[in-house]
Amino acid sequence: MRVSPGPTRRIPVLTGVFLILTGTLLSACQRELHFDPADAPGHNIQLHFKAVVQDDTEDMVFGSSYTNAFNESFQVDQFKFYVHAIQLINTDSGKVFQVPVDQYYLVNFRDSASCVLPITVPSYKYNRLAFMLGVDSARNVSGAQTGALDPLNGMFWTWNTGYIMAKLEGQSPVSTAPGHAFEYHIGGFRQADNVVRQITLLFPYGDAVDMQPNGHSSIHITADVLAWFKNPHDIKISTNPTCMTPGTLAMQIAENYAKMFTVTSIHNE
Repeated sequence: MRVSPGPTRRIPVLTGVFLILTGTLLSACQRELHFDPADAPGHNIQLHFKAVVQDDTEDMVFGSSYTNAFNESFQVDQFKFYVHAIQLINTDSGKVFQVPVDQYYLVNFRDSASCVLPITVPSYKYNRLAFMLGVDSARNVSGAQTGALDPLNGMFWTWNTGYIMAKLEGQSPVSTAPGHAFEYHIGGFRQADNVVRQITLLFPYGDAVDMQPNGHSSIHITADVLAWFKNPHDIKISTNPTCMTPGTLAMQIAENYAKMFTVTSIHNE
């Protein structure tokens, strides 16, 4: 079975203070789904991330020219971010299943294999997907690590400033940086500068999808690179070609890119 919304449209992402407040209020009503594959067959899911532009209407291609909301031309060389604490949610029943919080994924659009995240969940009906975008504070101060968090992945500053949660690099003729480069390395885990964001996405049309035992599903998620530059904050490459430290600018960019995701389709097998 294929579940698809037809023409792609942007679906609101619940983020920020509102999400934190509502999450606090709803947490008492949520019942966690526990899953032991030794006891019951689960449902296998692959999360497919794809970089796009123009409100999901066009695939992003490295080295191709695009124009942001301020008529600034740019091309992208690097685009990657951390994902962890993935959840499948049924808002009608209040049940939620969470992948172990210590499971981290680095989505790197230069590496197609890293853009497919395999998880197994209890068989159930779900209508939302949630995940944390970034690396939590405990992991930021845990020193050298392995896997997705290995410093060799180029996403770690130092034990003091921690991990780069999301990275966007490229060139633009309006950039005043050497080589007309722009570099947004977004990090910060301490309370005043915390750029970790919880992302909650509706399934297409908000419909619940029944995930049967021993079944397989693909959930397709787009990440629109143009979201980095606008809404709610205007980020102009000509004014801010670089962001390499925690602080106000990093917080603003994180608030922008938290809205870049959309679940565009779900395929059940």
